[in-house]
Amino acid sequence: MNKRPLLPLQEKNDYFKQLLLISILCLLGVLLLSFLGAGIAYFLFDVELNNQFSYTNLSSSEINALKMIQFFSAIGLFVLPTFIYAKLLHNQPFVELGLRTTNAKNFIVVLLVMVSVAPFLSYTITINEALVLPEFLSGIEAWMKQSEEQAMQLTTTFLTMNSVVEFIFVFIIVALLPAFGEELLFRGVLQKLLVRWIGKPHLAIWLTAIIFSALHIQFFGFLPRMLLGVLFGYLFYWSKSLWLPIFAHLFNNGSVVVAGYLYPETIKQSEIVTFTNDALTKISLAILSLVITIGLLFYLKKQHSSAPQ
Repeated sequence: MNKRPLLPLQEKNDYFKQLLLISILCLLGVLLLSFLGAGIAYFLFDVELNNQFSYTNLSSSEINALKMIQFFSAIGLFVLPTFIYAKLLHNQPFVELGLRTTNAKNFIVVLLVMVSVAPFLSYTITINEALVLPEFLSGIEAWMKQSEEQAMQLTTTFLTMNSVVEFIFVFIIVALLPAFGEELLFRGVLQKLLVRWIGKPHLAIWLTAIIFSALHIQFFGFLPRMLLGVLFGYLFYWSKSLWLPIFAHLFNNGSVVVAGYLYPETIKQSEIVTFTNDALTKISLAILSLVITIGLLFYLKKQHSSAPQ
């Protein structure tokens, strides 16, 4: 006999309540676990909790404290709330979140997709970084650049690894946790909720991707991150398995961590090296990258449209 969900919020007019519920759970989760992480960091590394980190010239204790807080914050913001949400609303929470098995060859296709899309995303980074706002928005632009610089400083700090142990911990907090947690929240919960709410899957995928990118608060990387969100969204929508976008997300973030460990000089490099500075060649390579990626995605779509759901 099937158990009834703990909260009966399954009707169409309850979608706003579902959105409100996951928002409250995320807010409570990140607050509680951030405080927990800060307390553990203070106990382990003796770092003052009211210290205003500038992300430059940090001591090893301060860096470790930041990593510890980030670890618990990610769990509190992404992982814990989504499982509580799914458990409250659904009889089969893992299935509802999309954590279902898929054919192993799909991971090979997704790997090829992530490799093929890299030049195109690199070109969109160039476009995004060239963003110039009108003169009357110069104050906002200055704030955006300052936020971007702080984000880069934090990334550089996190990706500076001097041992295998540091590499493993950084891989967990920069690659593994975001890949698993962010896909649970954005694709496993938010995208599915929007698909059901507005009844337009493609619009829901793009809206989710916009929210996904905006919440990172890195404006000069907004476009490529949004397009990645769209890619992850279609991988989930077509395959019905969250493991594919998790794998793609893990590959994207994990490759940066591995490169940062093996080749520290690449940490501040935002673009993929294309062995050419010619603008026309870069555009041609980006177009070819996009065409190959679209072809692979439609192949993946065809595989699942012909398979039983």
